[in-house]
Amino acid sequence: DCRGRRGRRKRRGVGLMPFDGILRKALAVAGLSLAVTGSALAQAATPNPAQGERPDDHVMGAEDAPLLIVEYASYACPHCAQFQQSAWPVVRSEFVETGQVRWIYRPMLTNPVQIAGAGMIMADCAAEERFFEVTDLLYAEQSAIFEAAQSGGDVLGVYNRIGAAVGLTPEAFMACLRDPVMNEAVNQAAIQASEDGVGGTPSFIIDGHVLTIAHTAQGHAWVWNDEPLIINGERVPGELSGDSFRRIVLHFLNSSDSEN
Repeated sequence: DCRGRRGRRKRRGVGLMPFDGILRKALAVAGLSLAVTGSALAQAATPNPAQGERPDDHVMGAEDAPLLIVEYASYACPHCAQFQQSAWPVVRSEFVETGQVRWIYRPMLTNPVQIAGAGMIMADCAAEERFFEVTDLLYAEQSAIFEAAQSGGDVLGVYNRIGAAVGLTPEAFMACLRDPVMNEAVNQAAIQASEDGVGGTPSFIIDGHVLTIAHTAQGHAWVWNDEPLIINGERVPGELSGDSFRRIVLHFLNSSDSEN
């Protein structure tokens, strides 16, 4: 997975980290100065449930859906892009849009933090009803963003192309990049993810425990509540495919039904 960034606090206020990565030239003009001011609190031995909806959450699906899933993902994480392109369309059409799953998307900060943070700011800068559309586009264009950044190309041009597709002007996006409130929201998201017990992306909270892919003695597998996820007596291989995640969602839906 893509590891989260916790960072550190300074004694006097929040310490902002200067550009140290591939977006130095491209985004320096915007004054975007993202630090990962993560929590110094030790993580609990068991994952924090963190499953209730929060005021600033981005949510899709019926309020009375029998299963709530919280996704932690980073716009700079290639594994998250793979999930978005391979698994999310299946989950959205078969479970979210049919009223079986309510989905919460919580952006998280991973390296390179400038790309992850710029994506978070763009998604929040656009109209709320277009948040998930922006998220789809950011993942679809992730490789173009990385290629432009690595070659010293026009990274802002890629972002502005995404913005144009959702009604966000270059001037509006630049204003958001420069907004200290939006920058601090990115920092707070990093802190919150750490406090939620989430260390990497993509991760999911289902039934009060973190679900993620980890390396086990038998290879990569889905792990839930710090143990390999077992469905029908078998470990679930760590795949970010539609078939794999469909199996996982059906497992938890069936578990929910059996408890009711």
